[in-house]
Amino acid sequence: MYKLIILALIVFLPACASKPVYPGAERIFVSQQAPPPECRFVGEVQGTQGNFWTAEFTSDRNILFGARNEMRNQALSLGANYVMVETESHSHNTAGHSLGGTFASVIIGNAYACPEKFPRRT
Repeated sequence: MYKLIILALIVFLPACASKPVYPGAERIFVSQQAPPPECRFVGEVQGTQGNFWTAEFTSDRNILFGARNEMRNQALSLGANYVMVETESHSHNTAGHSLGGTFASVIIGNAYACPEKFPRRT
């Protein structure tokens, strides 16, 4: 029984956290606004977190942050420093989860490499 409890903790505890952001990716600017004209498109990026099995153990906030972190990590690997969000999709409790809330998040965006001091729009 003790081994079963340890195994359950190993499997389900990581499900409670959001996906980590890589060093440097936290500086990537994420916006729904088009990037400045001097920026160069480098690729499409996508972030996801959550599913039917882990939703009960993961907060809505961690599901949303995890998807955004994964998108930022992909942008970093492409050499981008700006992401324009194209689509955000959040699946909510429709399957009878006891705790309710969000159980999956998908964010798709376009990644751009901009000059270091690009003007930020408000």
